[in-house]
Amino acid sequence: MSKLVCTLDDRVINEYPLTKERISIGRRQNNDIVIDNLAVSGLHAAIVTIGKDSFLEDANSTNGTFVNLKPVRKHVLVDGDVIEIGRHQFKYVRGNSQVSVSKSATPVKEQHGKEEHAGSTPLEKSPHTQPPSLKSLIQMSRPMKSEEESLSETTPSPIEAVSLPIGKLRILNGSNGGKTLTLNKTLTTLGKPGTQVIVITKRTNGYFLSQVEGHEHPNINGNPLHTLSYGLKNNDLLEISGIQMEFTFA
Repeated sequence: MSKLVCTLDDRVINEYPLTKERISIGRRQNNDIVIDNLAVSGLHAAIVTIGKDSFLEDANSTNGTFVNLKPVRKHVLVDGDVIEIGRHQFKYVRGNSQVSVSKSATPVKEQHGKEEHAGSTPLEKSPHTQPPSLKSLIQMSRPMKSEEESLSETTPSPIEAVSLPIGKLRILNGSNGGKTLTLNKTLTTLGKPGTQVIVITKRTNGYFLSQVEGHEHPNINGNPLHTLSYGLKNNDLLEISGIQMEFTFA
């Protein structure tokens, strides 16, 4: 099972197994991982795990989310990636990989969500330059971007499928009716944050749809989706946040 190893000032604080499909990280107490300091947004980021793959998404945070010192919006996690949120670092350990921890590092006690360690100082602002304000996830209720812009919203795949036909979504209603979104990246996020958000992942054996946010389920061929992951088939009809789409292979 994959996990996150959290450190602060080179001291191990905790380990978080990625047992849920969606793990939220932020300052609010209703998050799965709570970081109680002002550099962290209420909902800062989330990690979506589908099968053996995990994806990191920044939740339009104020100070940004970094992976290996680079700001990211969406990122396909690989073993050893270091996620930085505020002053906290989370090392992604895939499966049964062993995480290396400095011998000088010692566990840190946590009390009421706050860290205690020798020589602690008040939280300072992140040393990184704050990135430009980040837009929300693709919102289908707004005019859809061009196909080229939409593709830039998705996350590049470290391993592209060799023989899998390219999938496409054709918008059937609304002001964007007739437009097409090509699904040629590993992870595509669709929906309206806070209401209904789904991800479509491209794997070597097909395209799979999963819901990651919202109480209302998306409809597949007129029926609500109740499974964790659904393998999309040619000519499937989807309804997400009121927008109807048809999935086809190119």
